[in-house]
Amino acid sequence: MRRAETVIRATDVVLPAIEIVDFRVERAPGLSVIDNIADLAFCGAVVLGANPRRLDQIDIRRVKGEISRNGTKELEDETSAVLGNPVTAVAWLANKLGEFGTSFEPGDTILTGSFVRVLPIEADDEFVCRFDQGLGEVSTSFV
Repeated sequence: MRRAETVIRATDVVLPAIEIVDFRVERAPGLSVIDNIADLAFCGAVVLGANPRRLDQIDIRRVKGEISRNGTKELEDETSAVLGNPVTAVAWLANKLGEFGTSFEPGDTILTGSFVRVLPIEADDEFVCRFDQGLGEVSTSFV
C-alpha cells in the first residue's frame, strides 16, 4: 500500500497546470461519475507551467490559485480541495492502479485533480491561472 510518505519521496517536482476538459458525451442533466470514468475523466489535454517546485519548497496542501478568463477573475480556491491534500489523491491512485497490476513509472506526469470547477470556453477565450508559493502562472488561449 502506497502512503503519502512514499508519494512525497517519489515526487521530483510539482508544476502548475491547466487541464483542458474534453467532453466526448453530450452534457446534459444527470451526467454522472460513471460517465466521467467512462470518458477517461474528461481529460483532453494539459498545459504545464514552467516553474517547478520541490515539495520541500511549498506547502502543497495550501497552494492558492485563481483563474482569469479574458482578464476577469472567474474562480479561486486552494489545493486542499483535492481530498484535503493532492498527495493523498496520488497515493489513492497508486493503490488503485496496483489493484490492477500496474504502477507509475519514473518520469510520469500525474494530474492530482482540479481544485476548481470546469469553465466552458468559447473561441478567442484566453485563460490565465496564477498560483502562489512561487509556482507562477500558466496561460492558454483558444482560437
